[in-house]
Amino acid sequence: MKYTEIIQGTEEWQILRHGKIGGSTSKELFVASNTLLYQILSETIEPYVFEETYSTAAMDRGVELEPFARKKLSEYIGVELKECGWLQCEEIPILGISPDGISADETISAEIKCPQAKKHIQTICEGEIPLDNIHQCLHYFTVNPKLEKHYFCSFRPENELKPMFVKELTMESLINLGTKAKPVIKPVFEWVEIAKQHAIELQENITKEIEKLKF
Repeated sequence: MKYTEIIQGTEEWQILRHGKIGGSTSKELFVASNTLLYQILSETIEPYVFEETYSTAAMDRGVELEPFARKKLSEYIGVELKECGWLQCEEIPILGISPDGISADETISAEIKCPQAKKHIQTICEGEIPLDNIHQCLHYFTVNPKLEKHYFCSFRPENELKPMFVKELTMESLINLGTKAKPVIKPVFEWVEIAKQHAIELQENITKEIEKLKF
């Protein structure tokens, strides 16, 4: 279920995300704790209350540059990508994501970052998606069963040598969710199945906790 008319950051967008696991919280699906359970449970029980979102200079910069990055990336891959406020998972309703770019047929998506100089050049030199962004990229596949390719894009126009770094992911791409010293490497499709199973279990546990709270 695609909400293309919803603008990210608005009240309507926050209502859609309320009680859901989005890209920013997707890492918790791989963490053995009850943090995510209590967060989603509390949001499920209590009605949504609009709050002004906190914005930093770096966040404002990202919002300003993202349309330019999306256009450059679309030209680079030869597919037009458009912003989408929210993409809702139909198989597991507790899951969703706000794509920075998605094709009309929903088979190609993108996560765009406009980082500071150090992180951008580090990403280029290492040639990999930064660890603090990898779970978010995996979440696109978890939410969207139509997805065939996902692109991570680091965009920094001030870098005259390489203003854009692009990394393509498919279901067969190998991803390390461990560390360099202790790698835990699996293909995307295996991580997706793990995330889905944990999301289903979380959804069931939330239902059980709500039933308990009724007595």
